[in-house]
Amino acid sequence: MDPTLQHDYQKPRFEFGKHPSFGESVPQVTSIGGEPAAEDGESPEDQWVVRDETTFNFNCIARYSVNEANTQKFEQHSTGVQHVDGAWPAEVKTNEFVDQQRYLRRIKNDAVYQNTVMKLLKNADVATKQNNTINLFEHYFEKDPLIIEEGGPEEPVEFSSEPPSCRTVAVFRDPNEIKRSATDISWHPDAPNKMAVAYSILQFQQMPENMEKNSYIWDINNPNSPDAELQPSSPLVSLKYNPRQIDNIVGGCYNGLVSFWDLRKGAAPVETSILEKSHHDPVYKVFWIQSRTGNEVCSVSTCGRLLWWDTRLLTNGPIDEMILDNGDGVTYGGTSMEYRSDAGATKYMVGTEQGQSILVDRKASKDKGSQKSIKQVYGQDAYKHHGPVYSIERNPFNLKYFLTTGDWTSKIWMEDVKVPLLTTPCSSSRLTGACWSPTRPGVFFTTKRNGTLDVWDYYSKQNSPTFSTKIGDFSISSIAVQSGGKLLACGSEEGTTSVLQLSSALSNQQPQEKQMMGELFERETKREKNLEMRIIQKNREIKEKAREAAHVKEEFDPEAEWDEIVQQKIKEAEDAFFATIKKSEGEEEKVAAEEQKTAEPAALN
Repeated sequence: MDPTLQHDYQKPRFEFGKHPSFGESVPQVTSIGGEPAAEDGESPEDQWVVRDETTFNFNCIARYSVNEANTQKFEQHSTGVQHVDGAWPAEVKTNEFVDQQRYLRRIKNDAVYQNTVMKLLKNADVATKQNNTINLFEHYFEKDPLIIEEGGPEEPVEFSSEPPSCRTVAVFRDPNEIKRSATDISWHPDAPNKMAVAYSILQFQQMPENMEKNSYIWDINNPNSPDAELQPSSPLVSLKYNPRQIDNIVGGCYNGLVSFWDLRKGAAPVETSILEKSHHDPVYKVFWIQSRTGNEVCSVSTCGRLLWWDTRLLTNGPIDEMILDNGDGVTYGGTSMEYRSDAGATKYMVGTEQGQSILVDRKASKDKGSQKSIKQVYGQDAYKHHGPVYSIERNPFNLKYFLTTGDWTSKIWMEDVKVPLLTTPCSSSRLTGACWSPTRPGVFFTTKRNGTLDVWDYYSKQNSPTFSTKIGDFSISSIAVQSGGKLLACGSEEGTTSVLQLSSALSNQQPQEKQMMGELFERETKREKNLEMRIIQKNREIKEKAREAAHVKEEFDPEAEWDEIVQQKIKEAEDAFFATIKKSEGEEEKVAAEEQKTAEPAALN
């Protein structure tokens, strides 16, 4: 502001007037509402009526009503129906087949029966023709006529427009008060809605005395209560359905026992091994193996032994045994195992707690015992996992390649190469398990300690997961995919098992995916083999250079040369001396023998 435009106004204090004086006084009514004052002798209060006091409460916060609604509980029970042949007239003998056929022929020849059947056939014929004309179950728009690959076939290429996603179908909770970890999951071979879950606490000395030992079989259609129970003598750590006989289940216990169940005979195990002839640590994995009878199983534990059993004779002990020792003084403790008969009936893949994976070959013979050996050890150098191998599984489409999971990474290996072909980037949280998709060659799933599920699709990208979702706040302890590829089950340390339904983008095989993944694996295999050959050649060159450097001629030393000549002459003289002595002793013995021969005939004469 311009200071020249500023003006100070001054005024003496006494010009402001008299100060107001406020004080307390009795209320008086002088005039109300502009009415004139009251007449003489009449008070102003008499002109008015005092209004009664009223009280009004109000609230500035809006009021809401609380209403709760819940659906009725649906309980599903399994019931059976027995059909009994009946509704026969009294004159027909149901035990006589001839009487039944005679009565049926009489009914078929009846005109009322024939007219009724003809009327029904007309309606059925119309429905049949409609079904033949329009396929209600046909998938339309599988091929987009606007998308054609350049240089490819003229036919449109199939693709999945649905983004990768999943939704929770059912959640199974451990019905016991003490929550246990869902340590293993096995899907039913034939029923796609049933699965068996093993429950146990694997923390060292953290198992309460009054903890339940039962494991359960669940049905997705009835998540409120288990479909069946398994009652082992010790909590189950692993279990597996028999792919041939679907009523048989084998399980590995926390105390090292192996139990066998026949679901037709109840919840108690039919056979259980004895403690003296079993594993000394928890049985982390069991598998049904190929055999003539279909009753043999294989189990692995961190005690360092691989045992083969006959489920009919578990009390007799294992039928075969192998100590996982490669001859270098180190015994490998098994934490996971993989067996597939189509990959080789004698091959067993074992993941160890040392972070390495081993390939075991077992060849049985009739006369002698089986020949067992460790054919290959993967990750001997800096390529092993920095912790136990929690899962190991072969690719269902390329059986020579297998997936391992441990520490913060998952690795894809090949049987003939000792180093991994592909490795996922390090995760911020430790991994707890992994498995391949049974319907897509390039998709596998990994689980983490923070409760996250990652979906990797190597057909589209390899540097990051294609899809990730949060299953819960607790660590995921087990994972299994249903054989159809649509359902995925994840078990947590809290005892909750979540069943997820995968979208078509994660379950349906993409066009030429199998061929492309095979080429990817072959390319990486050749690259690793070429690198291995270059390393071998480089080491060979280094050794040759070191050998050449070691053969450099030393400087001539006359004294050392003279000492060497003297020692050689002394040795030659000693050898000649001892040879002369031996020769003279031999000649003396020969002369003495001739004299004795000549003396004997003279004595006889």
